[in-house]
Amino acid sequence: MAVSIDGGGGDRKKPLSADLNLVPYIDLLTCMVAFLLITAVWTQLATLQVSQKGASPDTDPGIDPLQKIAVIVHEDGFNVIVGDTQKPLPRKGGELDYATLADELEAVKSRFPDRTDAEVISADPIVFDSILRTMDTAVGAGFPALSLFEARPGS
Repeated sequence: MAVSIDGGGGDRKKPLSADLNLVPYIDLLTCMVAFLLITAVWTQLATLQVSQKGASPDTDPGIDPLQKIAVIVHEDGFNVIVGDTQKPLPRKGGELDYATLADELEAVKSRFPDRTDAEVISADPIVFDSILRTMDTAVGAGFPALSLFEARPGS
């Protein structure tokens, strides 16, 4: 592509011309479009719905709030709490047992098919990957409306 610039009169009678190389600019734009398309997919994959502490205004009045479903993640394993009952799920081979947790949460879901909410309770020493895998297990068992709470010592 050529550009022509008029000398403006006076003693400069000859017009100035130069070639513009647009190939690097087009290459840059092509790379940017490809990068934006790829990262747009990641924003959809990285979404995790977590509700805030406290009751939301759209809670279903037919669900008994005293029948709490919670999973406590601690250094010794899991505790699955349903209402007033608590079932410990110890570690197996030094690792958290996500398969047993999934089976237990599916059993809870079969007892309460209308419930979609659950709480994940964890203390500070627990690795974030363990919390995330616990939440993924709960979502896979049919509890997509998760709340994340911090375990307080002595409570």
